[in-house]
Amino acid sequence: MEDGKRALILEAATKIFAEKGYQYATISDIARAAGISTGLIYSYFHNKLDVLLSIILSFLQTLNTSNQELVASANGPLARLHAVLHNFEQRLFKNKESLHTVKVLNEALPHLVMIKEENLQDKRREIIAENKKLLEIFDGIISQGQKAGVFDKTLNPAVMRQVLCGAIERLHYGLFFSSFSGQSIGYNETDAHQSIVRLIEKFICK
Repeated sequence: MEDGKRALILEAATKIFAEKGYQYATISDIARAAGISTGLIYSYFHNKLDVLLSIILSFLQTLNTSNQELVASANGPLARLHAVLHNFEQRLFKNKESLHTVKVLNEALPHLVMIKEENLQDKRREIIAENKKLLEIFDGIISQGQKAGVFDKTLNPAVMRQVLCGAIERLHYGLFFSSFSGQSIGYNETDAHQSIVRLIEKFICK
């Protein structure tokens, strides 16, 4: 039950941070959205920044766990790259609510470098470690593909990774904006997915 309350707080906080912005959101807003008392939040988290870091850490941990399973079951570097990128897409556009995560991740990560609180340093280090693990998964797949002659060997794997992941993040940030503003951005989820598939093809050796 304790884990359930914690998950409820993080879900409510993700929604509030996305809709109001981290700067303007308050612990009271989060408590109201979660249907709990403000005091209960402080029994799980030190402060608002701790809540934000916990959202990021939870997302990265879940993503890395599923990516490791996908990499182990996929056959060959191209299939593995498609699998982890599609996993990234699905988790960012699983439903309308998951789009909140897109906005929070897009705007929250810079806060990592500004953390001074001693009681948040362990969580900061955990996030850095999980992010490093995520990058290593992508770079490892791309390097394997280059060695196998699947991907262009003239490119730095890290650059290829950033282009692909950055494209997914920005495309889905646009979908978040469209979904919550009601304004058309000229493309939908299917268009976004197809563009990523085409982008991958640009890195394949012909």
